[in-house]
Amino acid sequence: MILGYVLSPPDNEEYMFYDLEISQCTKYSNIYDINLVNPEFKISKKKLKLNITETYDGYKIVSERFKLFCETEGYKNLEFVNLPISGFYWFKVYNVVNYDCVERGTRFINYNPDCNGYEEIIGATPAYLKRKDVLADGFFRTDICFGSFHRKSPLYLVGVLTKQKLIEAGFTEIYFEKILDKHQSR
Repeated sequence: MILGYVLSPPDNEEYMFYDLEISQCTKYSNIYDINLVNPEFKISKKKLKLNITETYDGYKIVSERFKLFCETEGYKNLEFVNLPISGFYWFKVYNVVNYDCVERGTRFINYNPDCNGYEEIIGATPAYLKRKDVLADGFFRTDICFGSFHRKSPLYLVGVLTKQKLIEAGFTEIYFEKILDKHQSR
């Protein structure tokens, strides 16, 4: 049974922060905990037509059209952080679902007890969720952020109905990876 989908937009060939000066503990954090945007961030001209993209450092960036779609559908617990120079938004999701790291075999690398975090968390896809319920109509994110150093970010998930609405609204640039209730052995 399909529980929902991982939302995977194309990359926009940009970093929110290529050379962010970080503290020692920040490298054990993630983009949600750091909670910063680069006020000078711009989207490359060839990517301006996309309604949702992702930076190399894990920020989901959306257009005004995408924001209006979410507002019209009445989706809750979303935030659109204005990126003034680009005219786009950092799309943040606060509906959290628990990821099944044990079943998936997710690896947590180099724990730092002083910073209470890992340098890297790898093994995100295919997505394994703890609850085997079908996701409701809306946007969700995993409780675990994946990646390396301060560039760790959650997986963004959508319900089956949400995927259909996005396609019908013409958001064709998004790739959707199925989240299944049962997984074949790896």
